[in-house]
Amino acid sequence: MKKYFIGLACLIVFSACSSENTVLEGLRVYDVTNSTCKTSLSSAETRSDFHLENDAKPPTLSIELGKDGVAQCMLEDVEANCGLKNLFVTTTNQGNQITLLVYHNIIEALTDCYCNFDVHFKMSDLTPGNYFLKVYYAKPNMKYKETEPAYSGRITLVSDKKTSINLKPEMTIPDF
Repeated sequence: MKKYFIGLACLIVFSACSSENTVLEGLRVYDVTNSTCKTSLSSAETRSDFHLENDAKPPTLSIELGKDGVAQCMLEDVEANCGLKNLFVTTTNQGNQITLLVYHNIIEALTDCYCNFDVHFKMSDLTPGNYFLKVYYAKPNMKYKETEPAYSGRITLVSDKKTSINLKPEMTIPDF
């Protein structure tokens, strides 16, 4: 009978540990939406001042962390081919490192112009604190060059406060 109670106690302890692990889920991205083309630039554009003005403005990422652990995020002015239909965002995390991957569906017809898009999304299970963030622009197959992040650096997230960073202005979402 004593062995039975010890076995039952161990089972309860192990099940308590495993249920704690199911509660601690990884970071996830959801509710991804993107704007239509905001600004279109063609290689045939004759207004060089328009190109310079657009190229000088870097894309930004803003993250506003709610008290519930849900972050409202927006990538603003991400440059991609005008033939693109949708942009997607996915994430991975390990410890205090967050990696965001921005990619798109296969472009059916490439165009000779590039558009600026805004991408809105939410991230769950974040807590206030310091993070190391990497943002990559990827191909439709989600492949990217680790040596070429659109952003790599530290950020601090505080509840009910918006944190904004600038991404590299010269980078665009790869066509294919």
